[in-house]
Amino acid sequence: MSAKRDILPDETAPFLGASIEVVRAIQQRDLLNRWLSLYTPLQHAPPFEEFRLECNETDCAAAVFYTVKIENGRQRIMIDNGGTRLAKAYGAIGIGRELSEYLGPRLAPVIMPLYEECIRRGLPVYTVSRLHDRDKRKVDLERLLLPFSDGQRITRIFASFETISPDGHFEIEKLMRERLPIDVVRAVIDKKLYFTPPPRISPRDKIEFE
Repeated sequence: MSAKRDILPDETAPFLGASIEVVRAIQQRDLLNRWLSLYTPLQHAPPFEEFRLECNETDCAAAVFYTVKIENGRQRIMIDNGGTRLAKAYGAIGIGRELSEYLGPRLAPVIMPLYEECIRRGLPVYTVSRLHDRDKRKVDLERLLLPFSDGQRITRIFASFETISPDGHFEIEKLMRERLPIDVVRAVIDKKLYFTPPPRISPRDKIEFE
């Protein structure tokens, strides 16, 4: 079953099951593979401390870390650290703020269900959202959410964002505030949940060229 479909902002659309192949960006596939390598022996979301993220300045600028708190019986997703590139897209820095409050009443009903599903399932969520910048150029926002747990519940979420436009250049300033995003891919990674390292050639193997 394909994980692709148009989802209007006012729809309560289902999340379709998918494998790592649905993820388009190589960097995000690498992140998902690293998460899977920790998930495989545990068969549940791994501890965040084991993730040991290493990223260059560009990749870190498009990443966000969240803490999931339970206070007075209410779940709160707090922004721990936000990349500068994403802050430009939202038009404000979100560090220390609750995600739903940061998104505001217009965006929260569209975006919060993605994080809630990641927490509910304890599995990665991947979306591709169609946006338009202030000059009406199409932009795809590829979002990968990776959950982490303390063995009992989801306590952290790591989010990676990639943006691409068929026009090449686009204006990222307040991109998320221009128009409501429309999800063209909305998936939970719940298939082939195992890490397979890339094949390596043994030094003892003979390599023949024809």
